[in-house]
Amino acid sequence: MLFYWYNVVRIFLLRYVKKRLDVNRPFIKTFRVRAFDCDALRVMAAYKYFIYMDYARWEQFARTDLCRAVLSRKLAPSLGSQKIIYRKPIKRGTRVSMHVEVAGWDNRWFYHVHTFIQHNEIKAIGVTKGLFWRKDKLNTLEEIVQSAGFSNTKKVPPDWVLKLFENDGQILSSIAPAPQETILVPVLD
Repeated sequence: MLFYWYNVVRIFLLRYVKKRLDVNRPFIKTFRVRAFDCDALRVMAAYKYFIYMDYARWEQFARTDLCRAVLSRKLAPSLGSQKIIYRKPIKRGTRVSMHVEVAGWDNRWFYHVHTFIQHNEIKAIGVTKGLFWRKDKLNTLEEIVQSAGFSNTKKVPPDWVLKLFENDGQILSSIAPAPQETILVPVLD
């Protein structure tokens, strides 16, 4: 966990050195798959896709005006759900580019699409939905989007993105834990 926060802090510090990003354009992050990113089969482990997606979202957030728009309102970004489709494995030592695009938003959720590309071939696609909140209160995105420099205040995500997440609420409510019974234990004096 310390390594994760080290990288997040590093991303925020480098925002003052690196070129600003246009929030309306996809962010392309290129990286090399390291040995510790891989499982025993020498291909990138499934959990590493999510970590790279997270770092890329942090970097896109930090290097655009979205950061200023969110932090000035004392909001916190939070991930609501993420899904990934693996197509082909990515081998150790190879270079990969990940294209991160804001697919759209509604009144509550921001949707990102992360496309892992190698040699002009899609290796995996990860889709996330996140929101901004403060003190357990959700905030509407329209004013945030407007002050962050988006070209449109409305951008409806593609249908295939929305369909990935449409059953999340039902899944959560169907597996919610049952209320615990209260067991009285006698106290011995």
